Amino acid sequence: MTMSTHPNVATIDRMTAAIVEGDRDTLTTLFSDDLVLHVSGPLPSLGDHAGVDGLLGAIGLIFELTDGQVDLQQLSCLADDTYAAEWEHAVFTRNGRSVEVKNAFIYRFDQGRIAEMWMICAGRPELTSFWN
Repeated sequence: MTMSTHPNVATIDRMTAAIVEGDRDTLTTLFSDDLVLHVSGPLPSLGDHAGVDGLLGAIGLIFELTDGQVDLQQLSCLADDTYAAEWEHAVFTRNGRSVEVKNAFIYRFDQGRIAEMWMICAGRPELTSFWN
């Protein structure tokens, strides 16, 4: 039996590809105008970030600090019409050092677009020094 993928999972996959590619135009179509990103855990840019520019600033800082050396693997992604949850394995490389972390994302959708996003890094607290 083949399981179908919820359209919101496809939206998340498109969003991840657009972030990696820096495709602001695609991101604008996937996010609501009042998007809020909440970042927590041992990552740079903690806190709340509004709109596509806020998201690109927060996530972009990770790509900037690693010179783009970010390897992402989606482990699981489940969705319904309003919410989605994603579990990801990430490897960040910076200044010749690499760290592996697990990140959880929770998404709230409004009319098929991502309206709110929580990025929760499950890395150990000492990961904070990796970004300094």
